[in-house]
Amino acid sequence: MKKSIILLLILFSNNYLFAQDTGKITGKVTDQSSHPIYLANLSIDNQTGTVSDEDGTYSLNSLEPGEYVITVSMLGYKTLRQKITVSAGETSTANFVLEESLNLLDDIVVLGQRKKIVSATRSNMELIDIPMAVQVVDRHVLKQQQIINLREVFRNVSGIQNTATWGNGSRRLEISARGFLLNDANYRRNGLLISNEGNHFSDHIEEVQILKGPASVLYGDVSPGGVVNFVTKKPKDFDFVQVKYTTGSWGLVRPSLDFNKVLNASGSLAMRVNATYEKADSYRDHVSNEYIMLAPSFSYKPNNNFSWTVEGLLRDDSSVEDSGIFVPSVTLEEARSVPYNRFYGNPASRNEFTETSLVSTLQYKLTPNLQLRLTNQYQSVPRLNRGLWQNWVYSPGDVVPLSSFGIDSTDPENHPSLARLDVEVVNGGQDLLLNEHVIEFGNSATFNDLVNFANLLEVNYEFNTGSVKHNAFAGFDYTFSTDRITYQRFPNAIGSFDNPDPTIINNLFELNTDPNPYKDTLSRTGFNLQDQLMLMDDRLHVLMGLRFNWYKRDRNYDRESERPADYKNEVDKPVIPRLGLLYKLKPNVSLYASYAESFEVNGRHRYKPEEFLDPTLGKQFEAGVKANFLNEKLGVTLAAFELRKENQPSFILTELADESGLSYDPSEVSIDGHILYISKAQRSRGIELDFSGRITDELSVQGNYTYLQTEILDDIVFEEGNELENAPNHSIGLWSNYSFINKLKGLSLGYGIFHQAQYFGDKANSDAQLHPANTKMSLALGYETKKIQLRMNIENLTDERTYFNSFGYYWLPQPPRRVLFTVGYNF
Repeated sequence: MKKSIILLLILFSNNYLFAQDTGKITGKVTDQSSHPIYLANLSIDNQTGTVSDEDGTYSLNSLEPGEYVITVSMLGYKTLRQKITVSAGETSTANFVLEESLNLLDDIVVLGQRKKIVSATRSNMELIDIPMAVQVVDRHVLKQQQIINLREVFRNVSGIQNTATWGNGSRRLEISARGFLLNDANYRRNGLLISNEGNHFSDHIEEVQILKGPASVLYGDVSPGGVVNFVTKKPKDFDFVQVKYTTGSWGLVRPSLDFNKVLNASGSLAMRVNATYEKADSYRDHVSNEYIMLAPSFSYKPNNNFSWTVEGLLRDDSSVEDSGIFVPSVTLEEARSVPYNRFYGNPASRNEFTETSLVSTLQYKLTPNLQLRLTNQYQSVPRLNRGLWQNWVYSPGDVVPLSSFGIDSTDPENHPSLARLDVEVVNGGQDLLLNEHVIEFGNSATFNDLVNFANLLEVNYEFNTGSVKHNAFAGFDYTFSTDRITYQRFPNAIGSFDNPDPTIINNLFELNTDPNPYKDTLSRTGFNLQDQLMLMDDRLHVLMGLRFNWYKRDRNYDRESERPADYKNEVDKPVIPRLGLLYKLKPNVSLYASYAESFEVNGRHRYKPEEFLDPTLGKQFEAGVKANFLNEKLGVTLAAFELRKENQPSFILTELADESGLSYDPSEVSIDGHILYISKAQRSRGIELDFSGRITDELSVQGNYTYLQTEILDDIVFEEGNELENAPNHSIGLWSNYSFINKLKGLSLGYGIFHQAQYFGDKANSDAQLHPANTKMSLALGYETKKIQLRMNIENLTDERTYFNSFGYYWLPQPPRRVLFTVGYNF
């Protein structure tokens, strides 16, 4: 480790040791209205070159002195060619203004591996040069598929599974990557940690970026499956106003606004506002949601070297929590016998939160090769969860204490629920004899006052040491998060399983207690060093990276005198390495291999707060191929990996623990009947294929295939060799969109097919929890002019009824057939 650190420091310090004998070409690609063109293709002498960035700028580096012909092409524009001379040690400038062709497409997208996603990868390298699997779902796919809730994005990416394991997705985003559930720290917005609360909608999102495998060297304490980065929409340097109204299944009402305005004559100052309101019911009885979002942003860019963007966000989300179906046998067959729309709970059980955030991003190019980026974020997320969940379902003939249902045994006959249930009070008024299936509900309310401060300083530097080129990165980040919790546990409640009626449920109280006399705090500090060396005329790349971390979990008491004498805080200081090799067989084909590690902070023992859990560790080996085909129009990634995870905290109901023969201390049983144990080792292996791009001027595609084999290696509850839950061995996704550009111009047709092989709902891999394979299809029909947008999408065309499993015993029905209609107008 010491040798690696010394080597990295030497590489970073050799900035000007060797003279440069090459030149470069820089410039900007715009349209005839001076608007920048993003992802225009620039090639040198008909060889692979680069693509333009979001502001239209490009850079062709390390060119031998001489005369070149640059070709610039972009779908919807006429191709341009220009001769330019390169001199040693000098930068030549070539700007291009593209003219619209007769076959202009309003919805242009050029995909492939030439894209740069700096906020996620922390690198200025193109994707084809990064030795890890990275996928992007951009705004065109979001628009074509009418993706409103971002949990629908992940069907377009291999190795990613939406699990909806908590509240059927209403409480937070829950996905697994390469077989492992992501933790809250794996979700980012513009590269910064966010509070993963409520529904994440797409209205202010430009694209979704997914880094697969361990990314702790960049982001610190994250689960090893991958990192999800939401990139927000930024102000543009031209005016536009777009209003849309979406309606559809289950009473959806959804108006939205996208407003952009240039605020000065030079165009250096601009603002953008995205706003949305949504109200909808559900395919599940009594379930509804209401959502408001306002996202203003301002940008100042006086020149190509400096920019400052300030973004605000206000989200208010209120939704009924749907815990799914808890059946007495915990089997899928019995869950399927329950009507798909049946809701067990009460509409009073809601998740409510408000996010207020402010982000400042400063970017400055000191030289063409040296860039600084400083990002600061404040985020406040007060959250109220009025929880009501099924603890257990009792069967006819069971005799259960009244206290299990929160009923006072001194006066049970006056309880209004009993008169509407087929039960008898027995044993001197102490117990209930059940003549029907009866639900025991857990019952609580929790208020979290979450505040998050995040700061990130990044330096990207390109330099040469002799014939070796370097793309170096140094980063420092500091995040401080606080949470003051107010928690109240109420007596259990009772309900009918066969004839659920929310009005039967008792003990529906509001939170009425004092908050904790302290704030839980977590500070995360990290320092990154990374260098990508390019040798053999850029054919061989060597990537080395290290991250030095410092984590501290503590409690800030309102009165220091209230701090327990034996109180301890937790401090961890892991060092995380990353190694990668990449070899370019051709300018458009790369082979790569990499090794990466992960580290997850687990914090306090949930049921023994005086103890801290050991961190969860991950290690991964990955190898793959990246390529661009069809003249840079189609990007392909093929990756194989082996990922091992150790020391994973897990929960299990005491009833299921007893069935497994697991011994435990009764004092460690939670109030909702769970125990915590440590799964020592789990593993996933797989092969992933992703491709995206445009086959012809009319036809675009985005597809993926996953082969995934998960395995329990060492566990005190479940057998070695068992698979992880909600992890199908095979999955396939294909989306295609055909846009007419001659006859029927403006019309577009889309079709998608998404298949999953069978998967288990629990780690026990019982046949009763084996979910069969399923295939879902989507259709899209759109029509656009420069002013009008019309779109209709049908999701789950054949009305497949599928379920995810949560915690091994809740079955969560997923959406049936759904129709969306959108009409939009551009001013």
